[in-house]
Amino acid sequence: MNHGETHFEDLIGRALAPYSERPDAAGVARLVDDLITGGEALHARVAAVPRERRTELAGAALAEWTYFVDAGPTGRGDHANWNHARTLARILRSLASLLNEQPSTAR
Repeated sequence: MNHGETHFEDLIGRALAPYSERPDAAGVARLVDDLITGGEALHARVAAVPRERRTELAGAALAEWTYFVDAGPTGRGDHANWNHARTLARILRSLASLLNEQPSTAR
């Protein structure tokens, strides 16, 4: 496991922590920013896989990422932002998993 994978796992773990461990509003906002920053790089790596080699799940994860980043949280307040972070983390987990399934030449 490399540093980048550990970073993604840490972000995902922070976002998918139990609600009782949710950071304060500023922490959630930073987490969303970190997820988007890291996720954009991962999205680009998965998108670089030729379409004919991508699975249907990969195409769906790429589309969902773009949609949820563009849409932002649904609702107001830090609870909506927390749910947004959790959604981004789940998609990021899918993207990371998909990339790990690719032959090493795609990494």
